[in-house]
Amino acid sequence: MENSIKSTVAKNMIELRKSRGLTQSDLAEMLRYSDKSISKWENGDSLPDISVLAELAALYGITLDDLVHENAADKIADKAAEKKEAEGRNRLVILCLAVSVVFLIASLIFVYLKLRAGIDYWQAFLWALPASCLAVLYCGRRTGRGDWISGKAYKIYKTVVLSVLCWTLLLAIYFQFLDYQLWLIFVVGVPIELIIWFGSRLNR
Repeated sequence: MENSIKSTVAKNMIELRKSRGLTQSDLAEMLRYSDKSISKWENGDSLPDISVLAELAALYGITLDDLVHENAADKIADKAAEKKEAEGRNRLVILCLAVSVVFLIASLIFVYLKLRAGIDYWQAFLWALPASCLAVLYCGRRTGRGDWISGKAYKIYKTVVLSVLCWTLLLAIYFQFLDYQLWLIFVVGVPIELIIWFGSRLNR
């Protein structure tokens, strides 16, 4: 039984250490033990005492029970995947909340002007569209592109949002000054769209 536990702990220690990109020397320094002790534990020649096992479990973010049973490294990977998925959901909720707040403000403006001045200012909802794009851009940047949206996916995300921002802003301006028939303003959107697209092709 003891040999089985030694073997399991030794295997877990090796897999966990490598999953964090640590050397035996790195781990020895963190635990304040010698390289020789780490080597003995990982070879299954001896078993760390309970205080060391507890420190290892805390270091890798697992329980002591995980450490003395098989596949501890897989459990860490599963927990990391679950955490990333939960963070992704939270960030999506934040984006939805930001858009909801923008449309709440637009609704309040519409209702206020309707009740106080009898003005049907429906354009408030059009202005909410580009404002929502700005909120989505801000929140997307603030929540961090490294662990939610990264690399090429973030570029696509940013390009799409900027494109929608461009055309919804022009649309809002057009309907805000509808009496002036500013339909030519949409021509301006073409070079802006090209700038957005070519800008997204730059390597950063």
